[in-house]
Amino acid sequence: MVRRTARLAGRCAKGEFSMQIRVLAFISIFAAGAAHTQSAADASAEIARCTAIADSAARLKCYDAAAPRANGAAAQQAGEAPGRVDGFGLSAPEPVTRVEDFGKPPPPPEITQITATVTELARTARGRSIFVLANGQVWRQLDGDDTDVQDPQPGKTMKVAIETGLGLLGNYNLTIEGRNASIRVRRVK
Repeated sequence: MVRRTARLAGRCAKGEFSMQIRVLAFISIFAAGAAHTQSAADASAEIARCTAIADSAARLKCYDAAAPRANGAAAQQAGEAPGRVDGFGLSAPEPVTRVEDFGKPPPPPEITQITATVTELARTARGRSIFVLANGQVWRQLDGDDTDVQDPQPGKTMKVAIETGLGLLGNYNLTIEGRNASIRVRRVK
């Protein structure tokens, strides 16, 4: 009996110690986050103070002193930004590597979806659909896709949206307006 009680007491002590470590780790995470926020705010405030200096030489000296801290805070925030939901769609500007590129606007974003009207709907020998779009593109339903594509009603137009798929092999998904199913397609022309 005595041994059993001693073993249970050891387990409680280990559990309490483990809980203390968890609490300390939790507190340190929040303290580090607060310190990071404070350093970024300090760097921004320091640059704001520099703008108020009238003498150009003194203002330049102030900027030179503030720049390393501001760059460190900005680099740290840029490293964290990709995982944040509220930063979705925002990306850090690409660094300029050539003198000719300095001051040029950034390249346009990559197109991930198009919408178009189907001018012709044809079928392959295996019964897969071929979509001829008003913009001249031709898209073919993949053989591995068993989605049934029905012809549009006479006099009605078929509008589609084609977007990049989730795979790495250049997959595209076509969705017909008013229908829920997506069709895996590839561009023929």
